[in-house]
Amino acid sequence: MEFPAVGSQCNVKECKLLDFLPIKCVYCHLDFCKNHSDTTSHECSEYKANLTSEKKVSASYKCNVASCRNSDPVEMNCVICRKHFCLQHRHHGCLDVAPSLSKREKQRATKEQFKQAKAETDKMVQDTLKNAKNRALANKIKLMKIKGSAVGDNQIPIKDRVFFLVAPPLRQNEKSLARGFFVSKIWTLGKSIDAFSKRLKVNNKNDDPDAPKLRLFSCDGKIISENMTLTMESLFDMGSLVDGDSLILEYISQESVDNERYEE
Repeated sequence: MEFPAVGSQCNVKECKLLDFLPIKCVYCHLDFCKNHSDTTSHECSEYKANLTSEKKVSASYKCNVASCRNSDPVEMNCVICRKHFCLQHRHHGCLDVAPSLSKREKQRATKEQFKQAKAETDKMVQDTLKNAKNRALANKIKLMKIKGSAVGDNQIPIKDRVFFLVAPPLRQNEKSLARGFFVSKIWTLGKSIDAFSKRLKVNNKNDDPDAPKLRLFSCDGKIISENMTLTMESLFDMGSLVDGDSLILEYISQESVDNERYEE
């Protein structure tokens, strides 16, 4: 008796685990087991390409009227002189001085110019919405994965829990592997660092003025805050943290770390 095909194999070459509930990556559209569903776990090339494209500076087109300082994100070239003009100067005289064009042809050219600009603008809007939707979905999947394995103080009410992936300090030349934790949103940053260091078995001498200080950094290597009295909730309100953030715990005397040596 033949059994129907159920589930699929993880697309990570070293894994190939048969997962009955595989997770499809929203960027490369391949199936992965729960351990490799995160973009960093399977080194998703499409996710990296997406981030690169989002970092590109938007094009800007300056109006060709000498006295005008307007610039537009979409190029709207005149059908006669092929130069870009802003909406304020779209009727700049080319159509009026073109003897070979009838009134109907002039109107058609103007409509075509507007149609082209609208199509390009609509595409930009759709691309922006699509990228935002993909990011939101990827972040939601990442948070669900962290919640499934995170540890913390079980006395914290569920409604007050906030979740993070925290990488411990580096040891010599080894890479640092992050683990999932939860703390209370009403805890201070200092208390949260104490909790992370205790769970990670990291030596914490923040009370010793002569010892190196433990601080939290974002995944881009920037320090979260030097103010240890700020609550986690206030850092959320300030935009310094979001639920499911990847953080780095490190001894430091500077305000940044080399984030390339830490892994989620």
